[in-house]
Amino acid sequence: MMNGLMISGVKMSSLDLVELIGKEHKNIMRDIRNEIQELGEEIGQLIFEQSSYMNSQNKQQPCYVFGKEGAMQLALKYDAKIRYKVIKKIEELENTFPQRSNSIQTFEMQLLGVEYTSRILRTDDTSKVKMLELAHKQHGVPTNHLPKYIESEVTKSLTELLKEHDIKLSTAKANTKLIELGLLEIKERPSSKGGVKEFKSLTDKGLEYGKNLISPNNSKETQPHYYPSKFMELSKELGITKEQLVKQVTQ
Repeated sequence: MMNGLMISGVKMSSLDLVELIGKEHKNIMRDIRNEIQELGEEIGQLIFEQSSYMNSQNKQQPCYVFGKEGAMQLALKYDAKIRYKVIKKIEELENTFPQRSNSIQTFEMQLLGVEYTSRILRTDDTSKVKMLELAHKQHGVPTNHLPKYIESEVTKSLTELLKEHDIKLSTAKANTKLIELGLLEIKERPSSKGGVKEFKSLTDKGLEYGKNLISPNNSKETQPHYYPSKFMELSKELGITKEQLVKQVTQ
């Protein structure tokens, strides 16, 4: 458990004290180390937890985090004005804890929803990141730790690819064939008007030829897209001959 009194809602760091009481960070770090030594390591390290931060030169530097007990221990080392500032800060943090606690719980539940949805819908990594970014922004959580995906290949719908290659096969018939081959499946979701809505999703086997994007019409649905570079292989599955494809490419 962090800092013994985290349950009270108080969470501070040595950096917070720099701003709060106007002391240099190196001096606050010294005071904390002295306090740990006086308390004994067993108690001191329970109250003050070692951590780190990135400074303006992007270098990792040590700091400490602590709860109410740690803040009060340090306040006792300073004069009355500093003790007053620390006590007022503790009261402020305790008063805002219920709201922060509910917000954190809601955010964590939303992250679980993203994980569940992306697993069930077999979404691609870019769509997963987009869903995570949305969840973070809704709760005011920074997104700088999320990966930035750059698409290595632009995907296209099956309708686009069939049209580009002038293949005389309807998208509906092609989808039926892909379902028979186990490359595509029909999934369902509850409809806002009652009943269920159907949508298509590439299976694990089908993900070799494309990926499941989040539908622009509904975030609870996927939209299968395919890699143009894999279309020749996919066309074989659909019964389209190599000669048909070559003919259209060379025309």
